[in-house]
Amino acid sequence: MRKLYRNAYKTIDRIIEIEIYLYIIFMFLTKGEAIRNILIFSGFFLWLVTLEQRENRWILKQPVPLLFWGFTATILIAVVFSIDPVYSFYSLREVPLKSVIIFCLVSTALSDEKRLKRFAGLTFFILVFTIAVGYYSYFAYDLPLMKPVTAIRRAWHARFAVDLNTLIPFTFILLLMTRNIKWRIVLLVTVSAGILGVILSTSRGGIAGSVSMALVWIFFLSGMKRNRLKLIASFFVLFLLMFSMALSFSPELKRKFIGDKNEIISLNRRTEIWGPLVAAAFQRPLFGWGYGPRIFIHDKPFENTPYKVAPVNNDPAFRNPHNPFLRVFFHQGIAGLGFYLLLLIVATVTLWRDVSGANGFKRYMLIACTGILTGTYFVNAIVENSELPDLAFILALGLAVRYMKNEDSHNT
Repeated sequence: MRKLYRNAYKTIDRIIEIEIYLYIIFMFLTKGEAIRNILIFSGFFLWLVTLEQRENRWILKQPVPLLFWGFTATILIAVVFSIDPVYSFYSLREVPLKSVIIFCLVSTALSDEKRLKRFAGLTFFILVFTIAVGYYSYFAYDLPLMKPVTAIRRAWHARFAVDLNTLIPFTFILLLMTRNIKWRIVLLVTVSAGILGVILSTSRGGIAGSVSMALVWIFFLSGMKRNRLKLIASFFVLFLLMFSMALSFSPELKRKFIGDKNEIISLNRRTEIWGPLVAAAFQRPLFGWGYGPRIFIHDKPFENTPYKVAPVNNDPAFRNPHNPFLRVFFHQGIAGLGFYLLLLIVATVTLWRDVSGANGFKRYMLIACTGILTGTYFVNAIVENSELPDLAFILALGLAVRYMKNEDSHNT
């Protein structure tokens, strides 16, 4: 009977693994929301059914998960104190619920070396697809900046840059680990095309995030300071060459980086959003104005500020804060912002410290997760929203790597 239960658990666990892979694929597709929901909720149901048999469920009680649960609790508190509690309550079923599910599934079900290697291989094909639709859209529709505008994948340029910055590090791991010359050339071309895609997206935050991630890789991969300086110099020479090449045939890139100085100083008018947001946030500093993006377009939070109305009244593009730190402060107050900052800092420092004691594939994966947290959720986040499900995924992936079972530990 015990053997029967064990075999059933292995079968269900494999199904969960496959559902996670399929969900990751659909993360980078515009259509398929119904399929995504089926995959994530059915996977979570199976995960709950097998929770007692899951030996690594203790992962969810470690410091980083506890901070994640604390941050999630501030969302619930924000619902209670919301100016529109009914709307905030119904908003829980979207981003917060899915983020919790993603965090639970990925951190435990993928915490295995073989599965993480499958994940890395999968991200290569997703990166090739993402690059292909980006370049196709750019040249076929003569776009001023690179972004996918196809039926199967449609995204704004800043989101496109985030997608590439998320996928490129895992393909770079494959490049570092393979010994096949032809395969190395394919991977090198793919990574280079991805970096050029980030530049052609003209997303300032995306480009800054990409440079930050590269510096994280250089810091860890170069053992000696002299080598580190050489690597940094080589990277910046290569990056400047690619950037100069992109400037030569991208007027939009030229306009954004060496054009209107007022736009550059105002971070593409982001400061026009942040002033009213901060003023409104200080009206209810502890628990915020309530959870849900629609709260930010209400005039009520801004009535007692010098601005009187929501930023969206001045420009339809001002529908969101374009900064996750300020967004959390507005919706969840200091309580939410405190947990959010602690979560990011503790997670990044934890993975950063683990790199020195790891080797091979695990070391590379830890560097990749550390780089993504630094580049996307600290640097790029200054000027662009980062979504909680995406952050939950990277945090969970970092935990899965940190506590992963080696290939020799058991067979999957």
